[in-house]
Amino acid sequence: MIKTFYRKEMVPKVQAGYSQSPQKPKLLMQTLEMNKLEDYFPVDSHWKPFSKKDIEIAHTKEYIEGFFKGEPFYATSNGLAWSREFANSAKYTSSSLYHAILASLKGNVCLSPTPGFHHATPSSGRGYCTFSGQVIASVKIFRELGLSGAYIDLDEHFGNSIEDSRNFISDLNLAVPEFANVNPNGSGKKYIRDFESKFEIILKKIHEKKIHYVVVCSGADSLIDDDLGGSVDLAEWLSIKRTIYSELAKLGNGNDKFPTVLTLFGGYRKDHYESVLDAHIQDLLLCLQIHFGILTKYTSVYKKKSLK
Repeated sequence: MIKTFYRKEMVPKVQAGYSQSPQKPKLLMQTLEMNKLEDYFPVDSHWKPFSKKDIEIAHTKEYIEGFFKGEPFYATSNGLAWSREFANSAKYTSSSLYHAILASLKGNVCLSPTPGFHHATPSSGRGYCTFSGQVIASVKIFRELGLSGAYIDLDEHFGNSIEDSRNFISDLNLAVPEFANVNPNGSGKKYIRDFESKFEIILKKIHEKKIHYVVVCSGADSLIDDDLGGSVDLAEWLSIKRTIYSELAKLGNGNDKFPTVLTLFGGYRKDHYESVLDAHIQDLLLCLQIHFGILTKYTSVYKKKSLK
């Protein structure tokens, strides 16, 4: 089963502007429940949110204080509408990823149903991302356990937060080595080939024991039907996921899985947001099938975007 690190505090009650991203964790969990799939994704809610001290790993004190106080620029640099509840939720989403990674290191496949993170910079938010949750989580893991991770970032938009933080955090290159922030380029078959060449490096580094866990950033906005994306179609997108899960499954040892974490990241369809959630569900069920041999009943509601 895929252990899921979710708490209701991860989601503000009021939508924070254009993007559905802040609501995405709740919407995904509701979709799993609606399709009677929740038992395959048992929820662990017994963990604490990050403190401001944790967030200081990846961000300046000025930004952190300004954001939580709702000061102009800092409060809305992420492109989202600020509220105290939304600000509080940011402490939980980053912590969800950290605890999912921590649990995966015990031989588990885990889910952190979180969007965003990968556009935030040390001194501000950006592109619907408030804090660099993956940077905070991986640096904490490295400092506590001496382990390094890789990010397979399939979001349509380059995950700049890791690269933008390398000069800000002295040991980030050890926590997430420069080769380990994988962002495929191109479209269609070119995108797939670029992914494969970069993923081969990750597999090599795993065998060399230089990478100890992998975070798969699902990125539904890389689908050609998305409002803000368009690199691959759904079949191509899922074929990439199949490659990832199949190769990582080979690295497991019996019931002990290679430490793997799934996250959500982007997806922005206004015409049919259910298709964004559906793509994520198909991704999760593919992972469940490959890692655990579990086939489930699920009827896809994915719709191709109509051309006008």
